Amino acid sequence: MSADIDTAILFGTPRDRRSLPDMIAETLLSAINEGRLTPGEQLPIEIELAKQLGVGRTSLREAIQKLKAFGVLEVRKGVGTFIVEGNRMEPVHSFVKWCAENEFEVTELFEARMSLEIAAAGLAAERATSDDIARLHAASQAHRSAAEIDALIDTDERFHDALVLAAHNSLINQLYSMLVPGLREFRRMSLAIPASAHRSGTTHDAIANAITSHDPVASRRAAVTHLWTLYSSVGSAAKTTSSKNKGGRGIADKRAWFFD
Repeated sequence: MSADIDTAILFGTPRDRRSLPDMIAETLLSAINEGRLTPGEQLPIEIELAKQLGVGRTSLREAIQKLKAFGVLEVRKGVGTFIVEGNRMEPVHSFVKWCAENEFEVTELFEARMSLEIAAAGLAAERATSDDIARLHAASQAHRSAAEIDALIDTDERFHDALVLAAHNSLINQLYSMLVPGLREFRRMSLAIPASAHRSGTTHDAIANAITSHDPVASRRAAVTHLWTLYSSVGSAAKTTSSKNKGGRGIADKRAWFFD
């Protein structure tokens, strides 16, 4: 790993609301995009990398988990953590570039989406019928079984449509339907990253299971977990392309969407 990795992203303004793990992830992504870290390169062991970056090991561990979910890093058991090689990185680079070019529009779209879907998850836990629950689980299963990008997009849309319908609120459903066309390009870009499809399938299951248990708090929390990863990935990706993007409005604090 290059010793001159730029840690400037880690030292934001006093009002910077990004979490430290998010800033660490942005720092590593920037190093990859700028060629200071290269595909196939092995990262130093955790204690050494934390020392290089001047951060705690817990925060570093969270950042690495995020980059694994993002398809940037892979862990080879018994060997170490590596930057994903060759053409497997191409969907990640495409997503990063697209997020940088569309950051404002996509973050606003996601903020509206999160507001509606998190509310819908809580209502669905209270109101979902057996048919609603069956549709949620079927859509989640179909998404996990999908392989081609068009099938991944279609099954992801079906799951989230089923979630909103299970809230049994016609106005939420109408408002959400207005967002769906704008989400299709995001789905196409993000679901092209192999690890993204696996992660979304797992978190879909968590939402469906919480609604099945008729637990509104757990349902909202599961929806936040699923959507926050997508929302924050836009901010993280956009911040890595050039210095002009690092001072933008950025994403809202996670507490804007849920608090205990």
